[in-house]
Amino acid sequence: MNLKRCNNGHFYDADKFETCPYCNPTVSASELTVAMDQAQMYGDTSDFDEEEGKTVSLQDAVSAAVSAPEPAAPAAAAARDLDDSKTVSYYAQSMGSDPVVGWLVCIEGSYFGESFKLKSGRNFIGRSSSMDVALTGDNSVSRERHAVVIYEPKARIFIAQPGDSRELFYLNDEVVLNNEKLKNYDVLTIGNLKLMLVALCGEHFSWDDVKKEG
Repeated sequence: MNLKRCNNGHFYDADKFETCPYCNPTVSASELTVAMDQAQMYGDTSDFDEEEGKTVSLQDAVSAAVSAPEPAAPAAAAARDLDDSKTVSYYAQSMGSDPVVGWLVCIEGSYFGESFKLKSGRNFIGRSSSMDVALTGDNSVSRERHAVVIYEPKARIFIAQPGDSRELFYLNDEVVLNNEKLKNYDVLTIGNLKLMLVALCGEHFSWDDVKKEG
């Protein structure tokens, strides 16, 4: 089939007709019906070139209809919250920073003599570099959340809390199964490491005191 479009917008098979059979009254009704049906098989005529006399192949007409792009779906980002920022900590809300509240100091194990900074809120302890206290060099420590040390700024206390790991940890050689209040110089045993709490904040000092004085 060799489809053409006449000045009046009719499509016809140029292999069968020299001129448009719809505009030419000498064409028989049977021939006209066949040509019309063949043109309508391929849907919207807007897919064909409107230039008079320009040949449009059947394959090109079908390909144009099939390959027409679908309407773009709404961007996924528009359907969800775009704010990917982290939750602002207790002190960061008022001070613009997240100051240190204490340290865990390794007194036994592969990190002997090193310290790890603690901040307000939950401090997750594990082997992964994404942890707040990252013990990356010791395979005796679970990768994520082996233990949790919390500083609660309103009550000015430190708390030891079990993590998500199946492995246990100990406070002064006693297994931690529930929340346990920590005192200065208490020792946590996590894997093969012993970590001593050295508190900056507590009964005698809080960053809240500095803010009030300022």
